[in-house]
Amino acid sequence: METRLLGYEHAASMTEISAWANGLIGKELPEFPQYQVIRIIHFQALATQNGYDVLLLVEVVERPEETEQIAIRAEDIAVIEELTSTVGKEPANGTEQVG
Repeated sequence: METRLLGYEHAASMTEISAWANGLIGKELPEFPQYQVIRIIHFQALATQNGYDVLLLVEVVERPEETEQIAIRAEDIAVIEELTSTVGKEPANGTEQVG
């Protein structure tokens, strides 16, 4: 289990803190996008002159590296469609079927 400590300052109300904390679950950490928040383990709220400050201890999981996406040109798509449209059809005249 990996954990991270997050802070939120100058919240006007506990409702604001609650909405922020609940919004973290299932999302990536703001400064560490490779980590996703699984659950809130503990929180500590402090009353200040201007509202509230809070510290959260959250459980995180490292997300697997995403595979790079490749760009396919329109010409490539046309060739792929042409090739795959002939799968399962009988060979054209003058060609032999192998196998």
